[in-house]
Amino acid sequence: MNLVEILSILNEEEGEEVDTSKEGATGKKNLSRKGRVKTYSSIKKALSNGYFGQMFTTTAANRLYVISKGKWGSKSGRGKIAKGFTPGSSTPSSAFKSVKKHAARTMLRYGSGSDKLAAKYGSRTIKASRGIGGKDGRPDKGK
Repeated sequence: MNLVEILSILNEEEGEEVDTSKEGATGKKNLSRKGRVKTYSSIKKALSNGYFGQMFTTTAANRLYVISKGKWGSKSGRGKIAKGFTPGSSTPSSAFKSVKKHAARTMLRYGSGSDKLAAKYGSRTIKASRGIGGKDGRPDKGK
């Protein structure tokens, strides 16, 4: 080896290291929308401690979740499930406004949503059952 080769080896930049260990995979991701919801260490803990319609995230996730009820299939059973909203996905939207609306509708359907929440986010059926709006839940028709 000559001096030029040694200098080129010393000046080479190392590639980016990728941590595939369990510790690297569970590292915290700091996102502004994650600060607006409760953070759990795992989905399993969130499902056991959360309520229907609750928005949450996990420490290593880059997505938001909403706790809902499993209605069909052997995998989800009849207990609580986590509906995930991934950024960059178009169906369903992962915008915070969209996730919040989904959480509110889920809370009204399965949990303990208030009449104020029903007036803002509820479907016509939910509004009609709570006596909000006309006889069919529409504010302008069916009075």
